Amino acid sequence: MNLPPFEITILGTSSAIPAFERFPSAQFIQVNGSYILIDAGEGTQMQLRKYQLPFARIDVILISHLHGDHIFGLPGLLTSLSLLQRQKELIIIAPPAIKDILQTIFSHSEAKVNYPIQYIFTQTQYPELIYENDKFQITTVPLKHRVPTTGFVIQEQAKDRKIIKEKIKEYQIPVHQFQRLKKGMDAEDINGHIIRNEWVTEPPPSPRKYTYLSDTAYMEKLPENTFYSDVLYHETTFLKEHKNLAQITMHATTEDAAKTAIYTNARKLVIGHFSSRYEHLNLLLEETKSIFPNTELAIEGKKIKI
Repeated sequence: MNLPPFEITILGTSSAIPAFERFPSAQFIQVNGSYILIDAGEGTQMQLRKYQLPFARIDVILISHLHGDHIFGLPGLLTSLSLLQRQKELIIIAPPAIKDILQTIFSHSEAKVNYPIQYIFTQTQYPELIYENDKFQITTVPLKHRVPTTGFVIQEQAKDRKIIKEKIKEYQIPVHQFQRLKKGMDAEDINGHIIRNEWVTEPPPSPRKYTYLSDTAYMEKLPENTFYSDVLYHETTFLKEHKNLAQITMHATTEDAAKTAIYTNARKLVIGHFSSRYEHLNLLLEETKSIFPNTELAIEGKKIKI
C-alpha cells in the first residue's frame, strides 16, 4: 500500500551553543500533507531555506520548553512569514509564557505579524491530547528538566478498513453499507442478514508514530503514548563518562537514550542535542548502539521516512 508521506527533516542538532556547523534544535515534519515545526532554535529559518522546505505552509509549531536554544529562532521566523504575506492561521503549541515573550519582542521591535496565531498552552502535570485534525493527533509527554518541558507524540489518525471487493460480491452487500464496513462495523446484505465486518474487510496499516523527547533527564517510566513509536528522537547531550554533568544539567546520556528506546519498544532511535564539547559524534553513536542497535545520529539535512 502506498502511504502518504510521514517524514522528519533534521534542522538542528546542537545543544545550548551552536558548534561545529551544528545549529540548535529544530525539526520539520511532513505528515499526510500537513507541516509541523518542532522547536525553533537560532537559525531555524535559514535551515528551512537551505533544505528547500515549504516553511510558508507550516500549520503547527511545537515548542518543548523556553530555553533559548529551542526558541531564539521563532520571532524571526514569524515575522518572515508575515513579510511573505501569510494569511492562514498559525497554531503555536508551547508553554504559556511564549505569548508574552513574542508580544514583548514584537512590541519593542515594532514588528508586525499580519496573520492570526492561535496559542495552545502546554502543561507538565500529565500527558494530554493537545491537538488533532483529520490527518494526525499530537499528545504531550511531561519531561524532567530545569524548566517546564514537554515532549510530543505525533501520530497519524487511523485509516479506514479496506473493503475486499470479491467478498462484497460474494455476500451481496449494498453500496450504502460500505461506510459502516470502513469504520469497522458489521453490515447487512440485500436480504437483511448480518455480515460480520472481518468477513469482508482487511485491517488498515497501524497508524505511524513519531515521538520527540527533548530536553530531559533520564526517566525510568514514561506514559503509554510513547510506546511502540516507529521513530523515537531522544536528546543525547552527553557520553556516559559525563553522567555527572547530565545529572546536574538535567540532560540525558547515550545510555539514557538507549534505555528509553528499549523501555518504550521503539523501532528506531534517533539521537541529537549534542553538547558542544564533542566535535565528532561517532563515540556517541557507538555507545548508544551498543545498547540499542537500531540507532541513528540526527544529522542536519537528514530525512527520516516513516
